Amino acid sequence: MNNKWNSEKSLFLSRALTIASLCTSVASLFCIPVITEWYDAVSDEEPIHVVLNIVLYLSAILGIAALWQLKKLLDRFAKQEVFIAENAVCFRKIAWCCFGVALIWFVLMYWRFLAFFVAFAAAFAGLLLRVMKNMLEAAVKLREENDYTI
Repeated sequence: MNNKWNSEKSLFLSRALTIASLCTSVASLFCIPVITEWYDAVSDEEPIHVVLNIVLYLSAILGIAALWQLKKLLDRFAKQEVFIAENAVCFRKIAWCCFGVALIWFVLMYWRFLAFFVAFAAAFAGLLLRVMKNMLEAAVKLREENDYTI
């Protein structure tokens, strides 16, 4: 029995974790009010229950959209569709979701400075995804040019 880790198992794990993350994210939408009330109760600062609810719901919506795009991307990888323009579009959409989350959390910095760290992480992830999108677009272009050469 061959139990070695390979790309097929890795892709299966990625797809399973993405679906689990999607389900968990949707389920967590119901917990946001409880989480924000708890935060206000333990925080020594002024209550921001309403603002934090808005921030978390907007972030969750963008996160779910990004996870859905990731699922579509991994589904194409499973079909051996790697260097295609649709995958670059998925990377672009995920990157914009990350930038949206960064913007939302930069606004939250008005109330809580620590929001900077979430905003920075989201912006950095968006930047990395933009670079990956650009690399994939270049690879798609090279593949298309290669397909036309004899």
